[in-house]
Amino acid sequence: MKSKNNWKKLNKVILRVDNVELRYEKKLSIILNCGFENISKGRCILSVSTKDKKKKDTLFVFTDKALMSVEVFYSNEEISQIVKLLNFNKSSKKTLVTLMITDELMINENNYLFIKDNVEVEISAVEWNIPLS
Repeated sequence: MKSKNNWKKLNKVILRVDNVELRYEKKLSIILNCGFENISKGRCILSVSTKDKKKKDTLFVFTDKALMSVEVFYSNEEISQIVKLLNFNKSSKKTLVTLMITDELMINENNYLFIKDNVEVEISAVEWNIPLS
């Protein structure tokens, strides 16, 4: 007998930062390679760049690979502050980034994501949890 999946809505994605790199090409950006705290498989590349009026914070889910691409935008001052805080993180605990999303994604009881087509979702809020000690 097949067990049927009980899908539930996911309105936030919690990322665990595995490593961080800074890029500087005319403008500073931070690239964070992340795993998930509330989704079972895959990885995420989170890019933090300078604010642009035309661009919104977005999360893009690929169907052909276990990967999400996230772009968030901040002022130069905010980016500098994030860099400082990430640099202070000497703790063995991982930094967590919580993304509140406007459209729900669907996961089953084992926290596997269901995606039929590539999907882009707008991010309504971003919360950083950076352990400092």
